Amino acid sequence: MHEFVVEGEEFARASYNALAFTPARSVVPVAMLYVSAEEAFFLATDTYAIGRHSLGKVDGVGHGAAVELTRADLANLDKLGRTCKGELRVVITDDEGLIVSGVQANTQEIIPNRVDALSYDRKVWELCHSLLAQLDRREAVIPELLALDPGLLSRFGKIKTPRGTSPLLDMKITSDRDPILIKCGPNFRGALMPVDREVAGAAAVRGGDFLW
Repeated sequence: MHEFVVEGEEFARASYNALAFTPARSVVPVAMLYVSAEEAFFLATDTYAIGRHSLGKVDGVGHGAAVELTRADLANLDKLGRTCKGELRVVITDDEGLIVSGVQANTQEIIPNRVDALSYDRKVWELCHSLLAQLDRREAVIPELLALDPGLLSRFGKIKTPRGTSPLLDMKITSDRDPILIKCGPNFRGALMPVDREVAGAAAVRGGDFLW
């Protein structure tokens, strides 16, 4: 069993940000909550953009655990964190799954383990971990031209940051074809896949005027 306490407002913010990166028709139908002795964080992706919100170091965690969270789960956790008016106690067990309850308030959300009920390629999470680490190590460059999908970029506009912090994005671009590493506020990191300009420019729906 793993148990820790976190501020409800921050937990709600992390749940909301993960939900923003778990679109309804995504090939990855869930986000993940990871907990270890070093850090707890939410991770979400649709394979075109990645969102990672850190809760920082938490106490009382052993070897680590991971929980899959659907869009409905994330929405419920966001609501619970906003209404608890204080701290939340987070408990992860192999049998019952995730149990989140208010420390001062009489509120609770129980999310069962759904590994056998959800069908998708779980190797995507290791790829997300690896990609974010690789991008962080690479040197930044300034490409002359870069194409982005505004629909994907708009997800970063939904990110909530703590009161008094700026929601501006800081981007690290390593090439015109590699994912862009993004920082937003003190706790959120992400990645955004740019558009291949040659492929996009060759599409009949765009025509030659798409490119500079």
